[in-house]
Amino acid sequence: MANEPDEVNSIGWMDAIGLPQILRILGVALHPSKLALALAAIFLTFALGGVLDWFWTRGGGIEEQAITSFIAARADGRTYEEGEGSHGIFEVWRHHEQRCVTGLLGAALPETSLATGTSVGAYVRSLSANRPLPNLLGIGYGVLWMAKSHPVFFLLFGGGSLLIWSLFGGAICRLAVVQFARDEKLPMRDALAYAWPRLLGSFLPAPCIPLAFILIIAIALALGGALLRVPILGDLLSGVAFLLAILGGFVIAVLMVGLVVGGSLFWPAVAAEGSDAFDAFSRGLSYPLTRPLKAIVYTVLALLLTSICWVLANLFTYLSLTITRAVVGFGTSPFGWWSRGEGSAHVSKLDLLWPVSGPGARHVWPNWGDLTWYEHFSGFLIGVCVLIVVGLLWSFLASFYFSASTAIYLLLRRDVDGVDLEDVYSENGTDDGDANEPAPPADDKPQTDTSDISLPVTNPDG
Repeated sequence: MANEPDEVNSIGWMDAIGLPQILRILGVALHPSKLALALAAIFLTFALGGVLDWFWTRGGGIEEQAITSFIAARADGRTYEEGEGSHGIFEVWRHHEQRCVTGLLGAALPETSLATGTSVGAYVRSLSANRPLPNLLGIGYGVLWMAKSHPVFFLLFGGGSLLIWSLFGGAICRLAVVQFARDEKLPMRDALAYAWPRLLGSFLPAPCIPLAFILIIAIALALGGALLRVPILGDLLSGVAFLLAILGGFVIAVLMVGLVVGGSLFWPAVAAEGSDAFDAFSRGLSYPLTRPLKAIVYTVLALLLTSICWVLANLFTYLSLTITRAVVGFGTSPFGWWSRGEGSAHVSKLDLLWPVSGPGARHVWPNWGDLTWYEHFSGFLIGVCVLIVVGLLWSFLASFYFSASTAIYLLLRRDVDGVDLEDVYSENGTDDGDANEPAPPADDKPQTDTSDISLPVTNPDG
């Protein structure tokens, strides 16, 4: 009994930093409906990028290390000149962003692994060899490269991707909100039915509002700069109004910081409140700025959990595919080798159908010229199966991101507005927290129906 106060204080401290809710993110993210929605969004995004690459590479592609050259040119203060090659814009950008994201999340695992000297150890080191900050900057540089070097491609791909993820990401956030609030798992169709009518009015424009404000203020500042070019009048007016220009720059800085800090809270706000885009923008911007310390604590805890789970999921997927490849490869070729004929090198048939190289590689399409016509079918189907597994791994990361953003939004809303985590918007226009309250008990006293009772009429004449 003497330890009860310490136990109560410990539980209160853990709840204050949101640790119980943060630890629930893993279970929430593993919901099959969320993984399916994320996988569909990834597939549509890849399809969009592939179609755009097909159009853009008809006149020639770009070099594979284009973004690396862009970063090096900016670091040296040189003018970036893009070399020609055979790769598409989306292909180069995707590989660069994938390396940066993997390096950023893998940095949570120490480079010295318990499997040192083995292929597993080499794979772990390939995930954790880079430091977090260069990878974080690399993610931003990849977006900047596409925006500056290929603006039309950036607008088409960015707009299409935003539309895709607004729908599916909003549905994932709705699933996470209901699971956090009521510990219930909605069907996928209900989540899509919630996100679809709010796509154009809430989910899609919410992240565009700060960008629109930034663009409007930037245009106003540019016009003020153009006015400064006018002799005499421009010097007089612009000099007096330069304080307004500084104020405009301050507002742009606040919006940019708010977009980075609170941008992930826009869609959870719509999913939890059923509100419009401006309300989601204001909540996502105000909550982390009102409670910055709490926002940092929640984000750090969620990022640490994400990194650990991502590395473990990566390692588990790698082990599964490696074991499958080794065992099936041995079965396809007696004693691990297989010859196509006299003079041919002994090689496993699965190595031809599913070639990989390097510790971090999991899938490479085969050299179709080395296969017979019937082996094209098996090579293609094996590649599709492996890509589905890899896609589910990245779907887990996307589901984890939206689930973590939802948990952080609910915790910040509780800290700022004092709203319980269980209070979320329902389709009938009420809070689910209120809707779940038990109805007041009925009165046990029998009720008498007096509608058919006629009162006696007295005769005034007696």
